[in-house]
Amino acid sequence: METFDYAAVNGAGRKTSGSINAASARAARDLLRAQKLTPISIAPAKSKNQAKAATGGQSVKFKHLTQSTRQIAILIDADTPVEESLKVVAQQFDGHNMRPILMGVRSRVMEGARLSEALASFPKAFPELYCSMVASGEMSGQLPAVLNRLAEDYEAAQGIRRKVLGATIYPIILSFVALIVTTILMVVVVPKVVDQFDTLGQDLPPLTVAVIGLSNWLTKYGVYLAFAIVSAIAAFIFALRRPAFRLSVDKFILRLPLLGNMARSLNAARFARTAASLMFSGTPSVASLEAASHTLRNSLMRGKTIAAIERIREGQSISRALRNADVFPPLVVQMVAGGETGGDVAGMFLKSADYLEGELDSVINVFLALLEPLIIIFLAIIVLLIIGAIFLPILQLNSAVL
Repeated sequence: METFDYAAVNGAGRKTSGSINAASARAARDLLRAQKLTPISIAPAKSKNQAKAATGGQSVKFKHLTQSTRQIAILIDADTPVEESLKVVAQQFDGHNMRPILMGVRSRVMEGARLSEALASFPKAFPELYCSMVASGEMSGQLPAVLNRLAEDYEAAQGIRRKVLGATIYPIILSFVALIVTTILMVVVVPKVVDQFDTLGQDLPPLTVAVIGLSNWLTKYGVYLAFAIVSAIAAFIFALRRPAFRLSVDKFILRLPLLGNMARSLNAARFARTAASLMFSGTPSVASLEAASHTLRNSLMRGKTIAAIERIREGQSISRALRNADVFPPLVVQMVAGGETGGDVAGMFLKSADYLEGELDSVINVFLALLEPLIIIFLAIIVLLIIGAIFLPILQLNSAVL
């Protein structure tokens, strides 16, 4: 049983509204007529979340969007009606905002809207590119295939996110722990030991003097240093909103030996996979490349790609325009050139995306293999220096006594 909100006219000609439980909208109409009410409108009841979702004001988690896309693709491929597929998938998200959003999409489909139009009513949940691909699938009669490809692309993107997150989270946590340990040693442990050294009445080793000086400085000015660091980070994030500064930062990132290759591969893989998906769904090549350019997070790559697309629109080949852009890995350009010769540009874009994602995985593994021991070694050196600074005066005193 479902709950429906209705508006109806009673026998006296007065308009009334309320809610009614029924197995379907048709059954709800029959129940209203049995109560001598003439239905004007009937729609599934909306909870608070559904009311908010109906305005398109709710966003969803990336993993929920990926999961729902895969399930809808499977059901539609099995000849399940679109509205029934949306209902079945929505029931899998009990307690998540994906459920009211999918039910809102279902309501619009039942009102006569196409699936792409219904999805576009929720712009924060379904990106414009997502809706465009669904529309292409509807126009070409390949909606199940397009949804399956969308699910594959989103699953691949989710895999890349996990790899990048894994590559950054662990070093950040390790660095944070190293910073905390060093700060505690310098601000808490060293000053207590210094009090003991003051009673010795002898010259301290240079390492001990340096560590004591640094400890005193951190004790007095550590708060100001922390404030300066936080302010610098906030100013940097704010400055990134300026296109000129963002462009300079993106240029610098691409020039870095290891991080530059990772950023280039990540952006190129996302661009190539999106372009391939759009081309496979029947979207013209130029329109596919133009839509895929919006997936590039690096502003330098995005700007040069947009310029390359203009040259393609003027008649230049895709491979030559991408080569002249000089921001994509040579492999992508070579494979696209081969695709143009063989008449399978979309297939070559897809293969290059698969290769770049595999290469990115290898680069991330190398990055982690190098970074983790370096951080551990750095922390060990800092701790050893502090311990050495503490024990050197003690050993010096023992030598003098002997």
